Amino acid sequence: MQCPFLKAANVKYCEASAYRKLLPKDATSPESELCSTHLWTTCPAALQRLDGAASPDHCPFLHEAHAEYCSAASVTKFIPATNDLLSRCNSDGHLYCELYLLHADPQGDRLPHHHGETVTGTPSVDGVPVPAHLHFAPNHMWLDVSTDGSCHIGIDAFAARVFGEVERVSFVPQRTRRSPTAVLRVNGVDIPMTFPEPHAATANVYLRTAPSKLTDDPYGAGWLFECAELPSIDRASHRELLDGDAALDWMRQELRRLDEFVHDRIACLDAEGLETMADGGSVEEGLAAHLDRDDLIALALDFFASPIHWRRSS
Repeated sequence: MQCPFLKAANVKYCEASAYRKLLPKDATSPESELCSTHLWTTCPAALQRLDGAASPDHCPFLHEAHAEYCSAASVTKFIPATNDLLSRCNSDGHLYCELYLLHADPQGDRLPHHHGETVTGTPSVDGVPVPAHLHFAPNHMWLDVSTDGSCHIGIDAFAARVFGEVERVSFVPQRTRRSPTAVLRVNGVDIPMTFPEPHAATANVYLRTAPSKLTDDPYGAGWLFECAELPSIDRASHRELLDGDAALDWMRQELRRLDEFVHDRIACLDAEGLETMADGGSVEEGLAAHLDRDDLIALALDFFASPIHWRRSS
């Protein structure tokens, strides 16, 4: 699926120039262009490269080519046209481009049209979106596998709601094929988020300067990792990944577990030594900011620890 903002253009450039600059073919008329008239023979760059006879009315170093540019960008920059599907613009990866998100869907309603398919809406549980096209890991990370073979990884809306504000995002270096890991600093505590399956992944380093995107748009601009290869998604080898109705049921259970966690941790003793607290209601967004260090670490271990650690300890 190609980005709708990717446009094609015919451009020209000077092969003799030390700096190659692509210009629209129709930017200037041939009469006012030195390269397209007999005056090209006065160009120092052309004369320096000239070897043998050449056409008297056209510079032999003036070339034309097909190029592409992003019409959503504030500055037009031409790049040589390519059919390479690894290019984000020529793949479903453009759905995670900030320019696309800003101009095509500023209200964040793009999910019902993911991969070009129109659906009735994004499923949710108590206000927590659970997009049907995503695969969810038990530690609240998601995997989006595109039709072209690329994939993206991030944290889900449950984690975003609990964290509220992320102070810092850092990434564990990947020198080999291993489980992608990001470390999120939340309320002064470093919380590692590790996807439970090994993939050769590229980190979204822009989150280092704008960590708020992680929780403001967890299924869009807040993605953590991008993978170039298609992982195998099947129940036999990826039992921990959930999608569809199974993901919705799991999210309901997780929200209930979160309520129980808060009740158990925040209940206080009255003058007679009895536990008291208000019943009912739901957990407030940004819960992490209201927990002390020990409670926050306990919450992170209970909800966001990597399933890899669960398997090793079982």
